[in-house]
Amino acid sequence: MKPQLTLQTPLELPSEEISNYLNKLWISEGEDNAGANTFSLIVWQPSWLEQRLVKSNLINGPITGNLSEEVINAAKSLILKNGLPLATSLYSKDLFDLIKVDVLDNSSEDLRGQFFEASISTLNPRRLITLAPTFSDNSDIKTFVSAYCPLNEENKDQTICGDLVVVRGGANSILKRGLEIVDELVIQDLPSWLWWNSSLDDSPKIFDYFTKNGKRLIIDTANGSSKRCIDILENALTNKKSINDLNWLRLKSWRESLAMIFDPPSRRTLLDHISQVDVDIEGDHIIQALFLISWISAKLGWIFLESSYKYDSLIIKFKRNNGEQVLTAINPLPVGNPSIHSGQVIGLRLISQISNDPKKNTCIILGSESAECMRLEAGGMADMHLIEEVVPSSFLSSEADVSKLLASSRGSTSPLFEEAIKTASLIYKSINYYK
Repeated sequence: MKPQLTLQTPLELPSEEISNYLNKLWISEGEDNAGANTFSLIVWQPSWLEQRLVKSNLINGPITGNLSEEVINAAKSLILKNGLPLATSLYSKDLFDLIKVDVLDNSSEDLRGQFFEASISTLNPRRLITLAPTFSDNSDIKTFVSAYCPLNEENKDQTICGDLVVVRGGANSILKRGLEIVDELVIQDLPSWLWWNSSLDDSPKIFDYFTKNGKRLIIDTANGSSKRCIDILENALTNKKSINDLNWLRLKSWRESLAMIFDPPSRRTLLDHISQVDVDIEGDHIIQALFLISWISAKLGWIFLESSYKYDSLIIKFKRNNGEQVLTAINPLPVGNPSIHSGQVIGLRLISQISNDPKKNTCIILGSESAECMRLEAGGMADMHLIEEVVPSSFLSSEADVSKLLASSRGSTSPLFEEAIKTASLIYKSINYYK
């Protein structure tokens, strides 16, 4: 983490005094340090898991809001010790319920909103506002403020400063008063983003408030029930709201690897004869796999027909322009260790069937590791021409993923992602258990 030059220690102030205080602060720093002219980032950061682990003395404090290795290891240990499914999300209520805490215990130092990774600080956000809910829903609102100047390693004489505001209190108190404070502090002339750093099932009234107020959204559909994820994505498209998804971003290496395989002109004809697609995922959260299949189908002009379950696999049928059917399947697999991101793609197999002679057909296999590639080779694929590649895994922190989105986004939903959402929603709604 790059060092942060803090102009002051975080100061607790009444919320009504913050705007005036910050204005005076920047004036006192002189015109050259009037603050960055970039964007505001609002972060919903309940950190329920970390709060519980610290308050129950399962890990050391303070509470920082970061999904640290210590937090992850403690959660995995609890999942294994208590016999929860290995695909249990780190945002799961079943996991939270294992950790009994005294909600009135305020002895742990809470530093949420005061630290953030260098990957975000290098973008020089003008204002960072962190909403840090506490266990007691009705606990009073407290607000803290400080200024920061990330040190520029390339030009140490140049500092671009911003400020940090933390709004801490119970969820009900944040809903009644905290959201007004955020609205008052957001700089209207700059773009404003909301990063929902939690499960999408968490505090829906607060989430919906932000979606109605025009904030650009950063979410992670690996965290939350599939129905809630699809509903949020669909609503964003319907209302033309900008939305970015870390779960979609993590598919980039899969999409790029697949595109590279078909880049040589000699392989282009294989695309017109794909008859079968299998996607293996960790656990049973299907959203990322739906994105991948939806992206493939959109690129190749397939038309969705129907979906059904066969044992644990979701079978999805498409039709090509020539009327031939394409069979795709999402196959949930047991995982060896608890997974940080639910439902991540670990393997992809495409079969291009040009002839009734297996030796003239092609099997393309992508795997997150060589063992997964070997698993996908089984089942009568040996007679086919085999193209195989291991996709490099990227285990970046959520903060690093968010910084990539903030650095590259044009402030609107990616057209590729829009198409994937439309098809994924269509498929999901066809599943008979949609409720």
